[in-house]
Amino acid sequence: MNEITEIARHHDLLIIEDAAQAIGAEYPSSNGIAKAGAMGDVGCFSFYPSKNLGAAGDAGLIVCRSDDLAKRLRICRQHGMEPRYEHHFIGGNFRLDEIQAAILKVKLPHLEAWSAARRLVADFYREEFRRTGLTERITLPAEPYRDRGLKNHHIYHQYVIRTPKREELREHLAKREIETAVYYPLGLHEQECFSYLGYKKGDLPETERAAAETPRAPDLSEVNAGRAKICSQCDR
Repeated sequence: MNEITEIARHHDLLIIEDAAQAIGAEYPSSNGIAKAGAMGDVGCFSFYPSKNLGAAGDAGLIVCRSDDLAKRLRICRQHGMEPRYEHHFIGGNFRLDEIQAAILKVKLPHLEAWSAARRLVADFYREEFRRTGLTERITLPAEPYRDRGLKNHHIYHQYVIRTPKREELREHLAKREIETAVYYPLGLHEQECFSYLGYKKGDLPETERAAAETPRAPDLSEVNAGRAKICSQCDR
């Protein structure tokens, strides 16, 4: 983010953070410890039920530094209406209803403890993968800031490994009743909705390789170290 911020300021660009799955994560910025979603000009959060901080239905939040932008966003979330029944532009119904807000208010104080519990499960996975020698066959999640003195150096919305034999591994695990899933099987440049940009397969090889190699474990909120299943005799 230090480099991104420097580039953005040099070219007079806004930084919009997609922090939907990173709430609470910390970063050792050049100005001190910074939080995901609060490092740029705009931060976007999702409170979908499966997120680390989830409501009972669709919900989200945008934070920003500009008062003018904040005012426009508030108008946008209410059909572009301000004052009542006067519409200056086309908006939508994006209000966070009171029930979702009440649920989030109750759950928010527990977020730090839940993130810590996720890291414990991730540590258990990492230890077992190393103990069984599987790190020679799979790539574990990166933890670049683990030793930088950050409490929430990683919040593990997902536990994602990488392997060139993803489908064989998933089949092997499924036979042993170990659940995995594939998120984001295509890069954005491969999605039909962005075909007008002119990109084709092969243009972004790192994106394509990541999309082809990354299965994830079950949501870490559903697993604890005492019940986690690790396959110690994987022959793939």
